[in-house]
Formats: sequence, C-alpha cells, structure tokens
Amino acid sequence: MNAFTFKAQLEDRDKRLDQFLKEKIPDFSRSKIQYWIEQGVVLVNQKKGRSALRLKGDENISGKIVEEELTLAAEPIPLRIIYEDKAILVINKSAGIVTHPAKGHRDHTLANGVAYHLKQNKSELFLDHESKGNEELRLGLVHRLDKETSGVLVVAKTFLSQKLLSEQFRDRKVKKVYRAITTGRLKVLKGEIEGSIGRAYHSNKMDIQPQGKFARTEFKVLKLFPEHSYIEVYPQTGRTHQIRLHLLKIGNPILGDTLYGIKDQNVPRQMLHAFRLKIEHPISKKWIQFEAPLPKDFLQTLKFLKNKTK
Repeated sequence: MNAFTFKAQLEDRDKRLDQFLKEKIPDFSRSKIQYWIEQGVVLVNQKKGRSALRLKGDENISGKIVEEELTLAAEPIPLRIIYEDKAILVINKSAGIVTHPAKGHRDHTLANGVAYHLKQNKSELFLDHESKGNEELRLGLVHRLDKETSGVLVVAKTFLSQKLLSEQFRDRKVKKVYRAITTGRLKVLKGEIEGSIGRAYHSNKMDIQPQGKFARTEFKVLKLFPEHSYIEVYPQTGRTHQIRLHLLKIGNPILGDTLYGIKDQNVPRQMLHAFRLKIEHPISKKWIQFEAPLPKDFLQTLKFLKNKTK
C-alpha cells in the first residue's frame, strides 16, 4: 500500500471527491478510486469520505492505495491456438470471454486458461507466478481484447518475450487489423479518425475528451450495404474501446455494440474482430503475421445483410 496526502485548493471547489482524486492519481481508474473510498481508507479532514462529496476547496485529503484481492487460478479452458513456439503463444480468442480477471470477473477468463496452458508446459512465467502466490494476473498477456471482441491475441511464454512484446505494443510497432460491421453507411471509402480518449465521468464507459490520451484510427470500406458498412480498421494507438468510440464519433457505431450503440436483435454481440496481427518475433527478430478467420456469427451477419439487399 502507498499513502497519499493532498490539499484541495479554491480551483477544486465543487469537484466530487472521486473526480479530484482521479485528477491527482491519473494512473488509476475512477472505479478503483471509488473502491478505496468505499473501503473507508480515504479521509477528508480526518473523516471518512464519500465519492459524491463536493469539495469546498480547503480540505486535507489523505488515504491509501488499496489493491483488490484478486487471484489467478489455472483453469482448463480450451484455447484455440493459431501458433506456438518456445517464446510465444498466439490465440484466436472467442467472443464472450473476458481477457483479464477483474471485479465481477474473477474466474473463467482467458488469463485463467492461459495460466493452465503455461502450467502444463512448465513455463518459467507460470512457475514464477505460482511461487509468488498468484499475484500476477496478466501472466504473459501483453495486450487485451474486449469481452465481446473476437480474434488474434498474442501471449508471451518467457520473461524476455513478455518484456520485448510489451515494448512493441508500447512503442506502437505492432500492426493491428480489425474487421467490423457498422450501423449506417460510411460517407467516405477510407479515412482516419482522431479523438483523445479518457474515462467518462462517473461511468464504466470511456469517452472522447480533450484531457484524454491521444488516439488515432484509420479505416477502409470493404463493402457498403443500404444501412450498414463492412470495414477494415487499423488502430494507430491502443486506447481502451478506441475503435468503438471513434466509429461512434463519426456516426457509425459498431453493429451490436450495446455500450456505445443500439442493441440489435439480429446480432448476438458487437461485430468487431481482431483479424490480423503483425509482430517482430522476440527471439528470431523476424516480422511474422497471424490471422484469425472471421467467426461464424460474423459471417452469418454479413450473409444476413447481403440477403436483405436482394
């Protein structure tokens, strides 16, 4: 645990307590900060605070950074393996499975299945993880896909691979290609979208906001339907919900996206698929590319849209 102490100023007058702390400790999500407040470890003038408390601008605010007690247990969850060697594991993730454990999703995540696979292979990552008492929740996962997004995901199997792959994602060297079906017809056949992304106020959503992190997405139309578009998407940055938010920004949310779009009874989930991933292999240093075929539900949706035009 790490302690913190802040002094509210006049310019902080009327800010919510959780908003104030989010600005002071930007590396943590608002929901995590609210968790600390709920645990009673955040004090305002020596009294327990509330997330919705409005500041007057002269308070002394102190507290501790508290991590939720999450563990990662190895579970025999089937993995659809595209490629594997001694350094990396490439998976075709199914829609409907959470990548990392989190509050409300502690078990049956992709990370649990990866842990089991690495355990069976006696990976150094798993042996180290087990010796530390299940403290490491990512265990080789160097990037993530949303629960309802399917497609290519790479996993590191060694400490060196984890370090080098993480650096590739951080430095934006990895080439990512997604396929998506949007609501509405895009007005141009190719283009790019920019918009800084941050967490929406008092919400589990992300939002395009000036104070967020820079994000850019390029796209190309593959086929236009009367009321939908089938597109290829090339995210140039890797922000949370980036593709979904940027397509919403131009008025074409992803079909089936119930968080940022409109629920559609004709589709089972958001039509977003991580189609291709190109990385520099951490050992051979050669650039290699992996693809995940379009899943059955995605192909069925495309077929449904084609039949509607006949």
